[in-house]
Amino acid sequence: MNDEMKALLKSQQGELDGVETYLMLADVVRDKDEAEVLRKLAADEGRHAAVFKNYTGKVLKAKKGQGRIVKMVYRICGKKFLYPIMAKFEYGAIPKYEKMMKKYPEIEGVKNDEKRHGDTLLSLLDK
Repeated sequence: MNDEMKALLKSQQGELDGVETYLMLADVVRDKDEAEVLRKLAADEGRHAAVFKNYTGKVLKAKKGQGRIVKMVYRICGKKFLYPIMAKFEYGAIPKYEKMMKKYPEIEGVKNDEKRHGDTLLSLLDK
C-alpha cells in the first residue's frame, strides 16, 4: 500500500472515530443545545468519512476508544479543558487536508469544515 492510500485511510478512520466521539460526548453534556451542536458535528464527520471512502473504496468501522476517553476527560475535567484540545485536533487536520486537495478536490469541503468545527468547539466555551 502506498503512502497516499495510507494517508487517505488514516483520514477516513479519523473521521469515523470523530463521529463516535462527538456522539458519545453529546450523550454526556447537560445542555441540550450543546448536545445538538455536537450531534451536528458528528454528522459532518460522517459525511467526511464518506468522502474518504469514495477515494479508498474501503469500509472501515469506528473505534470507540477515543470516544470513551473523551467522555471520561469531559466528566473529570469539563469542557473548558477538553474543547480546546479537541479544537486543536480539528485545526491540525487542515494542513494535511490542504495537501490532499490538490489531487482530491472534494477534500476542500472537509478541510473547511474542520476549521468550522474547531471554531464551534471554542464557541461552546462561552455558554
